[in-house]
Amino acid sequence: MLPNYQTLKKLEIDDQKLFQKAADSYNPKICELAFANLIVWQNFDRPEYTFINNNLCVLINPLNESPFFLEPLGKNKLKETIETCFNHCNKLSRLSEDFLFQLDQEKYKINCLRSHSDYVYETKALAELKGKKFDGKRNHIKRFQKQFPDYEFIPLKAEHKDAALELFAEWFKVRQESRFFPKLAEVAQKKALDNAFANFDHLLLKGCALLINKKLKGFIIGSRLNTETYSLHFQYTDPQLHGISQALLWEACNKTFQDSKYVNLEQDLGIPGLRTAKLSYHPHHLERKFEISPLY
Repeated sequence: MLPNYQTLKKLEIDDQKLFQKAADSYNPKICELAFANLIVWQNFDRPEYTFINNNLCVLINPLNESPFFLEPLGKNKLKETIETCFNHCNKLSRLSEDFLFQLDQEKYKINCLRSHSDYVYETKALAELKGKKFDGKRNHIKRFQKQFPDYEFIPLKAEHKDAALELFAEWFKVRQESRFFPKLAEVAQKKALDNAFANFDHLLLKGCALLINKKLKGFIIGSRLNTETYSLHFQYTDPQLHGISQALLWEACNKTFQDSKYVNLEQDLGIPGLRTAKLSYHPHHLERKFEISPLY
């Protein structure tokens, strides 16, 4: 039986068809509305859902901030739906610009969440890396290919879990002293990876891996966000290997996600180095996100 407000139900993998039916008619553009993201990060975000005015509404109960609703999936009585959400937790967050434009903005406090903007790229542009602006990326890849001419690029499967988690541990080790990577982030990311591999096929995840001497040295995991876009949820590479991250993404856009017009590399979370890296690939556009709360 479907929950109607004030009843909320924990979002689980068995709710995939229900969620996807609502999402497909809505054509989501932000990574928070990828069902795979909600499931793999469920231990951190603790999502629940309900129906308000026949709109599917997901409540996020994250470990690092107060609860908030995502934008409702549906367009029925939005003003009344938002008021009901406010009565529960006083804010809606990670809202897309498309959703914001449907609202009477003078009725809400609005905050732009720059650190949560999604970086969206044309897949073809990242596959071809044409032009002067990509000179550095091409040079990194050539250097990597020269150093490791026999590397292998393969599809990622659920059975690669142990090797992927081992690589993640190596990746995190060089970042653990940074204030941007607290212990909680390590635990949350590791559990999210566990969830991804445990539900790899059920969530229709798609991934790729780069091997050197038969050992996994980099991988990407993504899922389809809409008819034109894959959202890439995870990308980790051996931090000791120069050029491997550029080579991995280039291969992925040529051979794994080439059937999509766009790839969404998700947020930078305000991490300076991550922001610089994402901007260096010259995004086609940013999917800006917002937070709204009542004026009263």
